[in-house]
Amino acid sequence: MDYEKEINELKEKLARRGVKIRIAAPITKETEKAVKALSKYAEVRNSDGKARFCVIDGKEVVFMLLDDKDVHPSYDSGIWVNTSLFAVTLENFFNSVWAKMKLPDKIIKAS
Repeated sequence: MDYEKEINELKEKLARRGVKIRIAAPITKETEKAVKALSKYAEVRNSDGKARFCVIDGKEVVFMLLDDKDVHPSYDSGIWVNTSLFAVTLENFFNSVWAKMKLPDKIIKAS
């Protein structure tokens, strides 16, 4: 099964439905191709952080527990919580950090 293809199709469907998708990830020459592909249906900005989480409608949070460098992706695990207090707090934190993150074209040109 091609999970990457399925995830990309889902992201495209969500974007067409007006779902706001923002991705904060390390942007390098190695990730340039993926960033360009993701930019078609999501806002992408550079982040040096290792946190991996999603905030859904300001009500729910999914966050991953392990570092990609330490564990094979098939052994990763996460927690999904339904708590608007935590979701809104994390969303507000993300929004304040997002505003300071650089756009991909500024990072790629500089490297």
